Amino acid sequence: MSLLDRKVAVVGLGYVGLPLAALCAKKGYPVVGLDANQETVASLEKGKCHIRDDAVETLLADALASNNFQATSDTESIADCSIYLICVPTPVDANNEPDLRPLESACRTVAPHLARNDLVVVESTVFPGTCEQVVAPLLEDISGLNTEDGLYLAHCPERVNPGDAFWTSENIPRVVGASSAAGVDLAAEFYASILGGTILDVREVKKSLGPKFSETPAGLHVAQVPLGSVTKMRSIRDAEAVKAMENTVRDVNIAFVNELAKISDVLELDVVDIIDGMATKPFGKGPFYPGVGVGGHCIAVDPEWLKAASRKAGYMPEMIQLARMTNNGMPAYTVSVLQDLLNEKGYPIKGTRIAVLGVAYKRNVDDPRESPFYKLREILQKKGAILNIFDSWVTSENTVQSLDDCIDQAKAIVIVTEHSEVIEKLTNLDFSKVSAEIIVDGRNCLDGEEIKSQNVLYRGIGR
Repeated sequence: MSLLDRKVAVVGLGYVGLPLAALCAKKGYPVVGLDANQETVASLEKGKCHIRDDAVETLLADALASNNFQATSDTESIADCSIYLICVPTPVDANNEPDLRPLESACRTVAPHLARNDLVVVESTVFPGTCEQVVAPLLEDISGLNTEDGLYLAHCPERVNPGDAFWTSENIPRVVGASSAAGVDLAAEFYASILGGTILDVREVKKSLGPKFSETPAGLHVAQVPLGSVTKMRSIRDAEAVKAMENTVRDVNIAFVNELAKISDVLELDVVDIIDGMATKPFGKGPFYPGVGVGGHCIAVDPEWLKAASRKAGYMPEMIQLARMTNNGMPAYTVSVLQDLLNEKGYPIKGTRIAVLGVAYKRNVDDPRESPFYKLREILQKKGAILNIFDSWVTSENTVQSLDDCIDQAKAIVIVTEHSEVIEKLTNLDFSKVSAEIIVDGRNCLDGEEIKSQNVLYRGIGR
């Protein structure tokens, strides 16, 4: 059976699963997208994209035009598939412990339909060992097949970057690992067929690319691999570790620049200018930038998965723990900056109207998962502040109807998310015509000197 003769099931049609399903359909595969959310399925059946992202909307339109894509909540619809892509959430619970229940449920949904030589790929982020210790036993027990002989089990960690117009599901390089040599070959061939890139071996990457390796700002030698390339990892565990570790590296570095921001505050430095100055050096440094906090389902979650796996194996990764504590503490630090500025103006937090701009964890996306907004709001509410909240991308938490209404009558503005319209509005705002006397720029996105020239107290994070 050739690859394109295989029918693909994508379990979970969120930020990861929907663009993947649409890409497979666009490339000629018959695709069934399975999701338990009836509203999501109903929207897709009407040709409407429930994800606010230009690249995903375009990809979905191409998939629907191909007539290769079907969205459903009926688990029997995946019975005749032979490639199963699991793209369900893998959150952490209230104690920051990995919650495997969505993944386990997806495995139980898929397993009864598996046949010999089928391929199951987990794209959900997991800690090293999950596929071998959790996924494989479930699939084997229910299907009666062996993941080392007869059933191909692979892991290809998702690399979705919402809001990125360049790096999309169609071109971003991927890595794969599997429970067998034949499995990794099949998985690599499948991903290469939808991405259009070359297949590489991680043990040969440096040797084969030679001068295409470059030293990055972090001082690491990184392969300038072709767009859409697929790199085969040594093991399924190594593939699992790639996602957890790459986001942990980001989290630790962001925590460090948040620490530098606090140092810059007490030394009266401008950390953003300093980082920009450091960035002129072509090796051995960032750039990462400080802010009100770290959100999203990757950086804020993946380090917890890696920490849990390490702790289970007998080692407590103190640097990861410290990074998490530092980044989780940034909303409180931002409130302390706000409180200092209010004190300077003679206002208490209690009873003062404050405009909170942004709910989403990231600029120009409609995803609020793990956003620092929630912790910041909780702190301000406990202190008795009156809050105007607005985000045009995530409207569920809005207390006002528009950006203008949010700013109106507020004595202070706190930027949580630097959406384009927020930057444009505040950059062009005549502050003599509004009540705001204070801006806390939680994303260091504004020209502070220009704001100050209008007799407004301005503070960024570390500047």
